[in-house]
Amino acid sequence: MAGMRILPGLAVLASAALLAPPIAAADATDDYPIPHRMIITACDAEQIMAAARDVEPVYYERYMIDYKNKPADVQRAAQDYIHGFFAKNAADRRAWSEVLATSFFSDPLAFQWPNHAKLWFNNKGVAANTTDICMNYPPGDMSLWSW
Repeated sequence: MAGMRILPGLAVLASAALLAPPIAAADATDDYPIPHRMIITACDAEQIMAAARDVEPVYYERYMIDYKNKPADVQRAAQDYIHGFFAKNAADRRAWSEVLATSFFSDPLAFQWPNHAKLWFNNKGVAANTTDICMNYPPGDMSLWSW
């Protein structure tokens, strides 16, 4: 008898699931894969790096150790990649985030160094802490890449 009462409830749930629009698992959100603060910041890559060095030193150090362990051409490509991102306006950065969320293979460094943009893209806490103060650092300080 109890099983008979469950069946109508399951039918209602199944009907609701069929009527709901499908959600793509890889769709970008405001904070995935690129945190919204990085999309809207007026700071450049080096200002974010300087802020990370001071307020997220362990995170910055890990990134720089990984960076230094890559060949020179991959290091240069990582710089070019992140400079290309910050050269875009917010709408184009958001579009880039959507492409990254739906097509991992669109990232030209995905196989050479999957974490090449980790300092900027993969952590909402780091994004919040760095974008809060990045404007206090000079833009374009390339010395930050020579850790």
